[in-house]
Amino acid sequence: MILTAALTIEILFLALSVQGELVEAGLTRFRAAGLSGGLGLMTAVGAVGSAAALGNAGEGLVAAALAFGAAALLYLAVEELLVEAHEENETVLLSAMFFVGFLVIYGLAQVGG
Repeated sequence: MILTAALTIEILFLALSVQGELVEAGLTRFRAAGLSGGLGLMTAVGAVGSAAALGNAGEGLVAAALAFGAAALLYLAVEELLVEAHEENETVLLSAMFFVGFLVIYGLAQVGG
């Protein structure tokens, strides 16, 4: 349920960002909203398809699929953070805090899991 809520919020903000970019590119607001909504629905289609494909799968395969998904999301987050980090002057403190943040999240995952 937590993952569903987090993905829903993420997709909302992604859709708003895409819609803003499409309107700036010259599309009407209605068409941009339709395209953003369609892209958001692709996530639901993927979830239903995955549930159908992995419905009778063993625990190992489901765990591997979830691990792949988590790694893909982590990659996307890190990629965006690195792009943003290079826009600022890099300092030792900034680099250290970047890795401290990952260690904290990893530690929280170990305590919770």
